[in-house]
Amino acid sequence: MLTAIIIGTFATVSFSMVLLLSMLFRNKLNIQSRIKNFVHANEKVPGTQEGSFSERVITPALGKANSFLDRITPKNYYNQMERRIKEAGNPKGITVGGIVFFQICFTCASAAAAALLWIVMDAALLKVLVILGSLLGIINILPKYYLKHKIVERQKEIEKSLPDALDLLTVSIEAGLSFDGAVAKLVEKMSGVLVEEFAIVLKEMRVGVSKRDAFRSLIERVPVPSLVTFVGSILQADQLGVSIGNVLRIQSSLVRQKRRQKTQENAMKAPIKMLIPMIIFIMPTIFIVLIGPVLIIAMKAFAK
Repeated sequence: MLTAIIIGTFATVSFSMVLLLSMLFRNKLNIQSRIKNFVHANEKVPGTQEGSFSERVITPALGKANSFLDRITPKNYYNQMERRIKEAGNPKGITVGGIVFFQICFTCASAAAAALLWIVMDAALLKVLVILGSLLGIINILPKYYLKHKIVERQKEIEKSLPDALDLLTVSIEAGLSFDGAVAKLVEKMSGVLVEEFAIVLKEMRVGVSKRDAFRSLIERVPVPSLVTFVGSILQADQLGVSIGNVLRIQSSLVRQKRRQKTQENAMKAPIKMLIPMIIFIMPTIFIVLIGPVLIIAMKAFAK
């Protein structure tokens, strides 16, 4: 038992230190790798593999494992997670296979920990089952919660930058540019999540994808209500031959009006939200300061 605890503690501390050091020196390692590739680009010997152990062994193995897990994952779960990953902007290169691999590894680790508690430490079976069930629930919820958090952050940033993007598109079109040229000017002059999505739309249109399909892909990746309304208006104006400049001006005004109304709504909710800390923290303190001396004097008077 003592040996297992020592080994587990050593393995946990070693893994934590390696992870912490890789995070701290990640930029330096990337710079060294780029310098090495640039300096020794023409010195590679045919038939040999260069790079770290992770690049030569771990990364290809993980790639094969991801492709295998993608094939065996249930279709409904795969489509659901893939849609969430797209809406989250593919953070840190996450794939459905990677999520399934993470869940399998931590499920095995949780089962091993539960078995260790039951066999080595002689814990009660009911307690072990409760701990194992809790760990499995956390493992199942954690990826979904992380993706949902990323989706909410991304949609908030898009809603915040949408009015400025519409203003720039409107000015560009009124200056004589086509819609594709206005989108290119937007990608050139601005930055952010929304601009990255417009850059994807522009690339798709340049390689031959129709405007309708490109913008439909956009609203599938970013189902923000304001953006969906804007895309619908643009596609309808393009189909009916209406001036896109007028449509953009109206959409910009509507988006700013909605943001103003949302701000006013949050301002109206602020006094109600402030009641909770006032009742819990401020009001008792005020009562203690005001009524406390009176109670002390009254207690002394009755004591006499």
